[in-house]
Amino acid sequence: MSVAARLFHIHARFIRSMSSVEDDVQDVGNLVYLIVMLHGVGTLMPWNMFITIAPDYYTNYKMKTFDENGTAHATVYSANFLNYLAIASQIPNLLLNFINIFVTVKGDLTKRISISLLIVGAMIVFTMSFVYVDTWKWMGTFFAITLLSIVLLNGANGIYQNSIFGLASDFPFKFTNAVIIGNNLCGTFVTIVNIITAFVSKNTANAAFAYFGISLFTLGVCFASFFLLKKQRFYQFYSKRAMMARQSEGTDSKPVLVLFQGWPQMINVYLVFFVSLSIFPGIMVDVRDELIGQKYSFVLPERYFVPITCFLLFNVFAFIGSMLAGRYQYPGPKHLWMVVYPRLLFIPFFAFCNYRPLTRTWTVLFPSTWLYVFMGMIMSISSGYLSGLAMMYPNRSNI
Repeated sequence: MSVAARLFHIHARFIRSMSSVEDDVQDVGNLVYLIVMLHGVGTLMPWNMFITIAPDYYTNYKMKTFDENGTAHATVYSANFLNYLAIASQIPNLLLNFINIFVTVKGDLTKRISISLLIVGAMIVFTMSFVYVDTWKWMGTFFAITLLSIVLLNGANGIYQNSIFGLASDFPFKFTNAVIIGNNLCGTFVTIVNIITAFVSKNTANAAFAYFGISLFTLGVCFASFFLLKKQRFYQFYSKRAMMARQSEGTDSKPVLVLFQGWPQMINVYLVFFVSLSIFPGIMVDVRDELIGQKYSFVLPERYFVPITCFLLFNVFAFIGSMLAGRYQYPGPKHLWMVVYPRLLFIPFFAFCNYRPLTRTWTVLFPSTWLYVFMGMIMSISSGYLSGLAMMYPNRSNI
């Protein structure tokens, strides 16, 4: 028997033996699943907290000047901060994701996750240190170091997020959906914190400190959870099996082959998030109840209309959708596009709701607020459900 044949038979016996052991390995109390979901929360918590407080804390507080009467005056920094914020946050993520496609990083993922968590935590502590400091006298410098810290935070967070998805891919496919569930749970939590903060406190500095403090605490829990995760037999079994499978298949990166095999689900993932992020929050945040010349008449207090019908609605129902994806997987990988592509129609629908009534030039075709809320629920739940399926299906594209 040739060496190649012997190696093949050895590998086949190894796979059969591992498959028999797999039946005996259980995630006791769903502990590993919950830890993975926790890290789904952790990957988005710092940034969600950051962008939620940014308009009040940075644009309207730290980046404005105040006269003797306490009146705020806009500056070039306040006028442009959110634009620079978007650039400083997206470019590091884009570059790291691009590099991650073509460069295979070897080694233990948990080490990369731990280091990236420490960097993100350090950036949050750095940010918190300026909350109660008088930065108005050196606003330009504060503006620059804030953007630099955002670049570092998002760079480290990008590594953290990619590593979590990589770690989850070693487990059964439902664990990838656990990350998505955590992402949506994070959005729901941040929205609730935002509503409570608006109701309880009017002090911007205190609110910002609370936001950043919650983020730091969450990251601390995520960091500590790794010590518990590594002790779980379920984790040890699947991580060892995945490592041995990668070694037996070779470590050469084949991005063209990966793209060829995975492109249907990659397009599905892209379209699901393209539609969802085109509508939320950009369009939904500017939808109003009252038409021009009419008074507000919806059942919710006006000050809570946008926080509830936009942010809370999307995050809660996206969370429900991702939970459903963990239980029901229909349609299958080959037919998922049949429900993903029609979601593009959500974009013109929401644009023709009562969106920016004071400045729009096109006629409002769907003035009903209740219809807007109902369709918002459908869009949100489909976002969570379909994104969960599309992220779980790449390894099952032949089904």
